[in-house]
Amino acid sequence: MRISFVGGSTGQGGSPRFYRDEDSGDFIVQGYIVSDPADLAQMTIPEGEAVVRVPVSLFEYLPEDV
Repeated sequence: MRISFVGGSTGQGGSPRFYRDEDSGDFIVQGYIVSDPADLAQMTIPEGEAVVRVPVSLFEYLPEDV
């Protein structure tokens, strides 16, 4: 997998940030882990997956063709 940085609203490598898998075209998100049990209880999260909060402001970094 070849990963490239797409954009982020913080400096110094902090969250949130978007990356792209150049081989598949998929996006990878670095964000804030949702850990509140009440929030997680409202979703079905398969084993091996995590829930990450992504601020709306991060979407400005997505390419226009997405």
